[in-house]
Amino acid sequence: MNLFIKLKKVVLEKRLIKTLKKKFYPYLIGFLLLFKFNKTNIRIYTSKLKKIDTKDLPLANRIFKSYKLIKSEQDAKSIVYKPSSLWQSQIDNDFSFLVEAYKNDDVEKFLFFLQNFGNWEKYLGVENQDLVNKYNKNIFLKKFLSNEIFGGQLKLWKFFNKNEDLDDLDIPKHGNQIGAVIDNKFMVIGSFLNHIYSKILSNYLNQKGESNKILEIGGGYGKLAYYLLKNISNYTYIDLDIPETLTLASYFLSKSFPNKKNLFYGERKFNSNIINEYDLIFLPPWEIENIQDNSINLALNKNSLGEMSPETARNYINHIHRTSKYFFSMNHEYFRNNFNDGEKSLINKEYNIDKKFIELIRYPDLGHLTYERNKLDFENNIFFYIYEKKYK
Repeated sequence: MNLFIKLKKVVLEKRLIKTLKKKFYPYLIGFLLLFKFNKTNIRIYTSKLKKIDTKDLPLANRIFKSYKLIKSEQDAKSIVYKPSSLWQSQIDNDFSFLVEAYKNDDVEKFLFFLQNFGNWEKYLGVENQDLVNKYNKNIFLKKFLSNEIFGGQLKLWKFFNKNEDLDDLDIPKHGNQIGAVIDNKFMVIGSFLNHIYSKILSNYLNQKGESNKILEIGGGYGKLAYYLLKNISNYTYIDLDIPETLTLASYFLSKSFPNKKNLFYGERKFNSNIINEYDLIFLPPWEIENIQDNSINLALNKNSLGEMSPETARNYINHIHRTSKYFFSMNHEYFRNNFNDGEKSLINKEYNIDKKFIELIRYPDLGHLTYERNKLDFENNIFFYIYEKKYK
């Protein structure tokens, strides 16, 4: 969308003044922060794209083989398991390097993408690395990024974690992640709230060494999963996602938990009998049909049900109810996404189909509510819910 069309859109929607304030606010605050001493040592961390490390080729070959198999089967599957027009557009544009590697059967090019997705120049829909790179290039925006965005999220995290140090926030840089270093600990913008949610969600898991079965639909590159899994020992984590983002989680989580046993689609036929044999399982969306009833402790979905067609979202929600005891959802509360075919996405109140779930928690996502300007944004559209399955 070019500048004229964007300007026309905000004028017609009577958002021009508000948009201008939002645009220039970081510059103004960043300028003022140049004259303010900050006690917290927050250093923005960026890096250049790295050459491939061939030590990862065995892992890359496994993921690439699985990715190619999923792509070869995807067209024949039901439309409910295919990307929405919103995501397909992003795949065509922002994942074009990965798609080219697939078309050329080039595993080294594929590995280059996996080892650099966290610093990719295009927004991949899984982390705000483009914002970090952009703000880092301007002295005012960089100050705003370190003090207000990272600093604000840190203060919010400390409010929830009075007696904890920063060790739990430290996250691996697999994928060439960029973000901030605080007290020699590395974190991305999403680290703070994902860690908070991981602690909340751990209360809905078995606590006495019993095995936990966790299902995530659309896990991005595995950020929430990383914080949740690092503090439990006995689990099977199943990630169902469209093939392009599934490759990112396959790489990041396999590298983050090298001692865990992983399974990529196609290496064995997936069924309920083999779940207990693996810690990390990465599957295409249609495999949700092969998950056994009432076999999952906790199902997760962050920010993707609201990016799906209504038919697709309802299909996943029905399977979540069929398979899972608890369901964590963070999605759109008020505003709908519009798709190319004229359909609109569902919003949170429409997920509890026929009141099949008991609503335990409903709360605005504090990350979206505060991070962009380090002040409350009451136009925030993201709430999180925790549901419990209602048994007949």
